[in-house]
Amino acid sequence: MENEKIEELSFEEAYNRLEEVLKKMEDPQITLEESIKLFKEGVALYKRCKFLIDSASLSVKEVLGELEREMKNDEN
Repeated sequence: MENEKIEELSFEEAYNRLEEVLKKMEDPQITLEESIKLFKEGVALYKRCKFLIDSASLSVKEVLGELEREMKNDEN
């Protein structure tokens, strides 16, 4: 899978593809060339998943910050 397409995947899609890649890499019949190709794809998928998780975490922190500010304003 090309990096451009990986950048368009949802978290669930990227995670599921990463699981597929890992399963393929466990095959003892896989060639070195294919292993390297899959490894590179796996790294790109991992980065995509991490980016999406970090983005979601930031969004949650922002919402919690807003809620905290609103609660402080309500107290005053």
